[in-house]
Amino acid sequence: MKITFELFVVTLAATSLIMAPMLLMSNSANAATSTHYCRDYPGKSQDWINGCQQGWWDHNHCYAYNPDGESNAFAAGYKVGWNKGLCKSSPHYCTEYQGKSSSWKFGCQNGWWDHDHCQSYNPESGQYAYGYAVGWAKGYCK
Repeated sequence: MKITFELFVVTLAATSLIMAPMLLMSNSANAATSTHYCRDYPGKSQDWINGCQQGWWDHNHCYAYNPDGESNAFAAGYKVGWNKGLCKSSPHYCTEYQGKSSSWKFGCQNGWWDHDHCQSYNPESGQYAYGYAVGWAKGYCK
């Protein structure tokens, strides 16, 4: 049993070392994409480009839609960027927390879902409740 566990740990470590560069390059490419995409619009002001980048960033990080007014170039760019962004789904986000119990992660997922679907705040108790509060904070009633 001990040998099996040690073999598992070595395999996990090797896989992590192999995958790490690919993950870092993927994140860098995603970050560069929004900058490049927003600058590809000919004739747009720097204010519009900044709005586009901010909208994309906000949507990718699950922030509320907030273009700082609807009549200026920043707001127009923000809308375009927002439409390109994509909020991470709650199951993925909640499982990124290392060392949290499955009850905590389940609470996080349910809190996010409840808030996204405009349900009432219902955290129950224990680890589930702590996770629920984190997920609720990431959700956004539409």
